[in-house]
Amino acid sequence: MRNSKKASIVSFVLLLVSACSDTNNTGAEGQAVIQVDDQVLTLAEFNEFFEPLRMSYTEEPTGTGLGLRQARLRFLLQLLEEMIVLRRAGELDLHISAQELEETVKDIERDYGEGSFKAMFMKQAVSLEAWKERLKRQLLIEKVTHKELLKKISVTPEEIRDYYEQHREEWAHGKQIRVHQILLPDREQAGRVLKRLKKGEGFATLARTYSIAPESEQGGDMGYVVRGQLPKCLEDPLFRLKKDTVSPVIKTPYGYHIFKVTEKKDAGQPDIDDWIEKIKARIQQEKLEAAYGPWLAKLRSRYRITVNRDMI
Repeated sequence: MRNSKKASIVSFVLLLVSACSDTNNTGAEGQAVIQVDDQVLTLAEFNEFFEPLRMSYTEEPTGTGLGLRQARLRFLLQLLEEMIVLRRAGELDLHISAQELEETVKDIERDYGEGSFKAMFMKQAVSLEAWKERLKRQLLIEKVTHKELLKKISVTPEEIRDYYEQHREEWAHGKQIRVHQILLPDREQAGRVLKRLKKGEGFATLARTYSIAPESEQGGDMGYVVRGQLPKCLEDPLFRLKKDTVSPVIKTPYGYHIFKVTEKKDAGQPDIDDWIEKIKARIQQEKLEAAYGPWLAKLRSRYRITVNRDMI
């Protein structure tokens, strides 16, 4: 798969930004829906960030509007979490320089190719400048978690050896699978697409039409992946998936995924030396995930936080 971390960043940021604003509540647009100490998110900003998600509900209205409100409330909590971490960035005096941002943008554009990169913005009605601002915030969040959590996580040679032995059966054959993906911004739309797939509609066609992942223009083809290349929450169900079958909807922080494995092939048995860095990264990620919740809860308890759900 092409640089999966950068692809994830782009997909995640595209979910959180749009060049358009929802102007239904013009009188309330300047009011705060979230406040973390002196940092404020207004209703206008919330609607602007939510726009790509809102657009996905126009295909099949729920009638009651409850599904849309629930999605807005979930998104509100997601933005609250982001603002808490950004508040910590201010305390630590951490920033993303213009050079850091431009270097990341150039790296991402090279990985995607110019045509695919521009197509993502057209599909989501997102301006490049607005996307860059959201990307800058996401990079800052990564910098905070690296300094506060990842930098403090150590992995010993014994842990690497134990992890390898415990997962020897998983990785022993070095199995590779060719994966196709459809990534969608909300569960309801993902459920509708999954129903269409089960009725026999083409995976590639639906990926090109609806997926917000960078490989959508290639019909969702992510190429071959091996264990250790994907987050564990995706890796385990993917490697259990039978050839030419479609997965259920899988939720991650980047959205709602539907996968299809089109090819499987075995490779030679790897030596532990070939896997040391991947195993180390996997252990670090697991420790990071375990530490993140308590760390965020501690931050939340120290800040003055106001959330106005009634405005959503």
